[in-house]
Amino acid sequence: MTESTVPRRRLRSAAAGLSAASALAMLSACDPQPSDEQVSRERYGAPTEVAAFNNVEECKASGAFAQVTCEEAARNAAAEDSKTAPRFADRDVCEDQFGAGQCLVRNEGGQSFFVPLLTGFMIGRLLNGPGYRYSGLYRSGRDDRYYTPGGAWLYGGGYGGRGYGYQVGSRAITAPVTTQRIQTRSSVVSRGGFGGRVSARSSGGWGGGRSFGG
Repeated sequence: MTESTVPRRRLRSAAAGLSAASALAMLSACDPQPSDEQVSRERYGAPTEVAAFNNVEECKASGAFAQVTCEEAARNAAAEDSKTAPRFADRDVCEDQFGAGQCLVRNEGGQSFFVPLLTGFMIGRLLNGPGYRYSGLYRSGRDDRYYTPGGAWLYGGGYGGRGYGYQVGSRAITAPVTTQRIQTRSSVVSRGGFGGRVSARSSGGWGGGRSFGG
């Protein structure tokens, strides 16, 4: 081997490395992350329009619903919160998802667990469906989004030109009311966070992993 052959080989190796890096960059550019709607559609069904409010006063001020509807939605959310609120084994795990000071302890059947504070309610209606559907909402401390008890996230804020308008997967308002199982740190991490939205988007395959209910 002569001294002149060494740099040539190094140059060829460096060029090959650059080509591989360029190819990866091109593949990444051609394979963008799925949108919130794509992820939600895969996990929670076709989107449906819903209205989200922090309290009854906001709901009434919107002019979109009668006072009795706003009050009924808020009462329903509060009544079902004891059963449907997401449950976590440790305060730290709950606060990782919903923010410091945003979780409280509950006891049921001799077992203690932590739940996020109820921060609002949702009013939805399926096409050709009778009446309204209600659900409590919990605001994530990670992405500041509204989440339903089952982990579906609201997206498309301002939908239809209305500040309270959002979209959510239709199964989020048709799924039966169920008691949530207690989540451990490992189960939350395996899903990529509450609802699995982070994991689904970062994996590039939004159907992967398990959802947190309907």
